[in-house]
Amino acid sequence: MSSHVVDENVLEPFKYISECPGKDIRGKLIDCFQEWLRIPESKIADIKSIVSELHNASLLVDDIEDGSQLRRGKPVAHLIFGVPSTLNCANYVYFIALERCHELRNARALDVFVEELLSLHRGQGQDILWRDANRCPTEDQYTRMVLDKTGGLFRLAVGTMAAFSDENDPNKYRKLVDTLALYFQIRDDFVNLRSDEYMHSKSYCEDLTEGKFSFPIIHAVHAAPSDSRLLNILKQRTTNVDVKRHAVDFMDGIGSFDYTRAKLRSLRTEINQEISTLGGHDALSALIDRLDRQITGDATTTATSIPPLPPAARSSDSTTNAVVVVRDPVDPL
Repeated sequence: MSSHVVDENVLEPFKYISECPGKDIRGKLIDCFQEWLRIPESKIADIKSIVSELHNASLLVDDIEDGSQLRRGKPVAHLIFGVPSTLNCANYVYFIALERCHELRNARALDVFVEELLSLHRGQGQDILWRDANRCPTEDQYTRMVLDKTGGLFRLAVGTMAAFSDENDPNKYRKLVDTLALYFQIRDDFVNLRSDEYMHSKSYCEDLTEGKFSFPIIHAVHAAPSDSRLLNILKQRTTNVDVKRHAVDFMDGIGSFDYTRAKLRSLRTEINQEISTLGGHDALSALIDRLDRQITGDATTTATSIPPLPPAARSSDSTTNAVVVVRDPVDPL
């Protein structure tokens, strides 16, 4: 056991963000995979703590790197505690989580922890580089980034669990976990630009203000390569609601939200197929169904042709789907 004594005062930014939790999707996923892996319950509690600490610490850093104003409806931690204290706190929590993982006394779990934190930071770094250079990635590049940035923590959770199970194949759940990560991130990208919930708040279309190349934005840039308006809006880091509405209307008209919904539908099919291949899982299927219903709602569908991306940008199969506006509160992930 470590002799280190945690200074609770240093952890104030972490406590602050933890006081307003999200919907704990990662914790729910751990519960779902426990039905397959069947590891000791005491280990489940430890792994949930590790994943929660890493997730909330990464949000503290993300908000600094993105220049965010709000997180879960509250002012971001660094606007209250300052950037130096918040950044140090986040790094401190990373190592608290590492210590907790080390105390599990499982070399395989520790290897997973290190490997996936490396992946997470590589993906985050790529996302930042594209944003700061105002350089739009291809869909393939975006996918690889998401599998690092979002998939890293998902794989850390499941991989650490697998280290305590009788499962001999470390890659048995890899395809499902990666597809779940991609679905959740693209869903989050969609909600950020299509939710009416924050239409008049500072967080309305925050991805545009942050200059972020999210999935719908990437489609729009590549679908209209001769039109630079979206790149210029991203470059300005605008907080002007009218400008952001114009950007959303442009993406709507070019079929980017249709394309995103079609991609989500395709990923959901892949998830369901993989769950079936692994023997079925009612709780996990129900979780995905609930998340999917929140972004489809009861909107009337209109058949709209989705413009294909140029070959260099790589697109998924062209399909048709509804243009959907999310009008009800949506679970943050």
